[in-house]
Amino acid sequence: MKFKVPYIDLPKQYANMETDLSSAIKAVFSSGSFILRDDVKKFEKNMANYLGCRCIIGLNSGTDSLFLAIHAQRFEPASEIITVSHTFIATIAAIKHCGLEPVLVDIGEDYNMDVNRIEEAVTNRTCGIIPVHLNGRACEMSKIMEIAKRHDLVVIEDSCQALGASYKGKKTGTFGIGCFSLHPIKTVGAPGDGGFLATDDESFAEKIRLLRDHGQKTKDEIEAFGFNSRLDNLHAAVLNIKYKYLKKWIEKRRTIASKYHQGLFSISELRLPPPPSDGEFYDVYSSYCICAERRDDLVEHLARKGIEVFVHWRKPVHLQKALGLGKFNLPRTEYVSKTVLSLPIYPEMEDSAVDVVIAAIKKFYHKK
Repeated sequence: MKFKVPYIDLPKQYANMETDLSSAIKAVFSSGSFILRDDVKKFEKNMANYLGCRCIIGLNSGTDSLFLAIHAQRFEPASEIITVSHTFIATIAAIKHCGLEPVLVDIGEDYNMDVNRIEEAVTNRTCGIIPVHLNGRACEMSKIMEIAKRHDLVVIEDSCQALGASYKGKKTGTFGIGCFSLHPIKTVGAPGDGGFLATDDESFAEKIRLLRDHGQKTKDEIEAFGFNSRLDNLHAAVLNIKYKYLKKWIEKRRTIASKYHQGLFSISELRLPPPPSDGEFYDVYSSYCICAERRDDLVEHLARKGIEVFVHWRKPVHLQKALGLGKFNLPRTEYVSKTVLSLPIYPEMEDSAVDVVIAAIKKFYHKK
């Protein structure tokens, strides 16, 4: 189905930079530089400069950035990591794939980890915390880092939805070990899967570099049983073009978020995210998530109007029976899953399209 207002418009994004992208792709094919070449190094340097950290390691997905960040710690089997259920399955799957146990805490009003629930979840088996910076908003990292220090816990930040977001002037992914996704729908997306890990610990960065490339220090020297998790050089070449637009794209997302807020804040049946500000939280709105009464009816109404929206996620991870996580009591997470809705937001979105979405929602709730 072709939507009048799509959730994201990647073809339009491509059209706006087609010449530069074509040149970058041609250069990679002409040189035959496909695996861990200069474009990857350039991307890693760009992101290190942007985030203000020492080391960036390009990987094949955000999922692998989480997995390798945990795997490289060599935690004791069956140790526990505290995280949330209101997240993509990859966050929790990475914990399980490392032979560890996820301990799930509820979320707060901002869809992020409720920091007041963390300490009560700590046991003598707890080894780490994975806060998830959801929808482009940072978690309350001061409190999280304080708890982690007090209990000697490793902090691994799931920043897959929060590139560019910050808390008290410090970017997400730079408080602990930062894990990022470069999936095509992210703020900066590859033409396929991609991700990276951020750290200030150079020795830890070297471990990740070994693990991403089969444990090879050189072609003749293998130091560990590793994996194949390299960021493609072709993808990096595309990402280096898109990197030039990152700040501009974030500002456009914040502009759209402000317009949504102005148009929808008076509807009592909706709960909106905070509008853009330059205070403690600098939000980048990788998604514009609202909570809506009669959510499913609203989704159908918007589809009839040609507006594409998404629900993230109808069934929380802890309620997926096959995963065996049903012991956790997370009322806020379960409430949000019944009401949450993501509206279209992308840098190429025109004001007229935002107006169409606002008008359609107002009509559903019969607001003038």
